[in-house]
Amino acid sequence: MSSEIIKSNLLYQVRVDLDEKEAFNIRENKKTQENIKFFSILKKYNAKLVCQFDAFNNFVKECENSGEINNPLYKWTKDTVQNEVKKNKYLKSFTVYVHDAQLYRKNIADEIEKEFKNLKSKNITKINKFNSDPKSNPQPPKKYF
Repeated sequence: MSSEIIKSNLLYQVRVDLDEKEAFNIRENKKTQENIKFFSILKKYNAKLVCQFDAFNNFVKECENSGEINNPLYKWTKDTVQNEVKKNKYLKSFTVYVHDAQLYRKNIADEIEKEFKNLKSKNITKINKFNSDPKSNPQPPKKYF
C-alpha cells in the first residue's frame, strides 16, 4: 500500500532530444515546417520546451548571483556547462515545462510523450520520460562533495 502512495505522489517530465538544426530553431523560437507540430502540441498543454543547456547555465548564474556556490549540484552543473562535449549534447536536449513547471502529473507526461512519438519526426532523436524519485535520477558524483 505505501509503495502505491509513493508512486502516486511522483511527478514526471518529458525530455526530447532534437537534431542540431531543429534544436537551433527551437532555441531561437523559429517556427518551421518541421517544428510547427511541436508547437501545436505544446500549446494544447500550455507547455514550452526549455533547452537543458540554458536551464543548466541559468542555474549556475542564479547560484553565483546568490552566493550559493558551495554545494555539489552547483559544482557539477558548472563543470557540465563548461565542458564543450556536454554543451553540444545539452544544446540539443529540451525539457517540456507545463504551466511553467518542470514536473507534472504522470497522465500529462504520458499524453505529451505519446503525441511526440506519434509525430514520427525525423528531427527527434530521443524521447524520455523521467519521474521525481531521487533513486531514478543521477546524483552529483562524490568528487563534488
